[in-house]
Amino acid sequence: MKSNMDERVTRVKTSQEARQLAKNAHVVGRLDIEAQALEYAKKLQAQEEGYTTPAELAIADVLYTYEEVQSRLKDGTNYRAKRLRGMLKKYGPLQTAEQLALNPIRSAGFDMLEGEGQQDMTIEAIIVKYPDEFSEDALHAARARLNGEVHPRSRNRQSTRVSIPTGPGDAALTPPKFDGEAKMFWRGFKASNKFMEGWLPRYRESAELIKQALLAGDSDELFKTFWRTRDNAIADAGSGQLKFEIADEMRGDLVQVIRDVYEDGSAENFQRIVDRFESLRNGGHISAIPRLLIARVFAGLHPNLYHTTVDVPSQNKVIQWFAEHTGFVPPHKSANWAERAQALVAHMTRIEEIDSDIHIRNMFPWFVAEQVDAQIPSGAFQPGHRTRPPTAAAEVSATRREMDLRHNRLQDILYSRLVQEHGKDNVGTECATGTGGYADAVVKLSEGEFHLYEIKVGGTAAEIVRQAMGQLLEYGYRKGGLNPVKLIAVGEPELDEVTDEFIKRLHREFNLNIAYLRIELNE
Repeated sequence: MKSNMDERVTRVKTSQEARQLAKNAHVVGRLDIEAQALEYAKKLQAQEEGYTTPAELAIADVLYTYEEVQSRLKDGTNYRAKRLRGMLKKYGPLQTAEQLALNPIRSAGFDMLEGEGQQDMTIEAIIVKYPDEFSEDALHAARARLNGEVHPRSRNRQSTRVSIPTGPGDAALTPPKFDGEAKMFWRGFKASNKFMEGWLPRYRESAELIKQALLAGDSDELFKTFWRTRDNAIADAGSGQLKFEIADEMRGDLVQVIRDVYEDGSAENFQRIVDRFESLRNGGHISAIPRLLIARVFAGLHPNLYHTTVDVPSQNKVIQWFAEHTGFVPPHKSANWAERAQALVAHMTRIEEIDSDIHIRNMFPWFVAEQVDAQIPSGAFQPGHRTRPPTAAAEVSATRREMDLRHNRLQDILYSRLVQEHGKDNVGTECATGTGGYADAVVKLSEGEFHLYEIKVGGTAAEIVRQAMGQLLEYGYRKGGLNPVKLIAVGEPELDEVTDEFIKRLHREFNLNIAYLRIELNE
């Protein structure tokens, strides 16, 4: 190549001299010499950094081209691909190329170079160009990615029903139990419209989206799902959500985290990634370690291993409940979130009553967390209302669907009426009761004092009261319940004299403060 260069370029001895020559050429308008000097600088730098064979030199060229594109996109800021350089230093150029090609998730570098129309400068293109330097698996994977085909490893990793290791401290010598409260919680969970009709379809849809993104190597979709979406139906990040500008600035690092977690879903790798973010925090790149988001990546990529309760305080409460009511023996408190989550999932899979459906199983700990919170007076009440979706199960009859729709409309009207009377900060619907159920509506009067409402659809007030009484008493006075000062059965029919006298007798002779509230749908 030297014979085609300007002799001023061929005389330089180091990459630094070549880049200085390029700058000088740019100043005097000699763009041809500038281009030659920059290209020669990359070749000299590769030699200086120890790249020798044609394949290694080509990989170095990919590195430098990627850094040049990134620097240009960052308005001229000098960019160094720290992670890629770290891999090259640790594994060497050929092994690094193998790892990048064999990972089913496309690297940020591949996406960027492809977007710049420089697919021929990607690692995958180098592997195809020098096939004798790489394994057959890497060659097949590189060709598939360049051709836009499904990655070979994605085809082999579609099943989420794999064996789960027994959790530490949860040896098979101790069979799990399922006491009365656990059975009540499980029945309430399976009957919960909030979980079965509200969350479960969204969770399954998100899991399928992640699966398809992995098959396609779509790092953009995965980045958005895990790092730029507050509630991705696996878990709501809440205040743990990264600011979008920070996430975008760290996109390359965050996509790499997804790749690393997909390849290694172990608790040990969870700790390594937390440590990685701790280094970023110590370096001033982030203000806090996004532990909840890291856990959500593990839960989303490995639903066979991890449940969806990704914040540590909630998981700790759940673990205590499982220990008390199901015989769970938790790992040591010093264990990280992933170790404790894996142990809990392993325990749940051994409980006969709990579904083998991993999505239903993974939601149950969050149900438990809400119910446990409701057993504490200060945590029992959450104001607000969201219209419930109608039952979606295909086997549900038209009559049941109509009843669900009427119930939902009655709940909407009840909420509006109660807000007018008590204020929106004091009215909540679908409130966890602490007994394994959710109340249709709760009004907070003062700390520890509540009115409890239960809506029923029926033909008479007597039928409404009869249906509502059991749930009102259970939600109110079973161990862990809300202990309300008043119980209200809600329905459409007009209150008849006999039912009115029955309610008054309960209040007069049994000191049970119960009432009937009529709501008409034409309100």
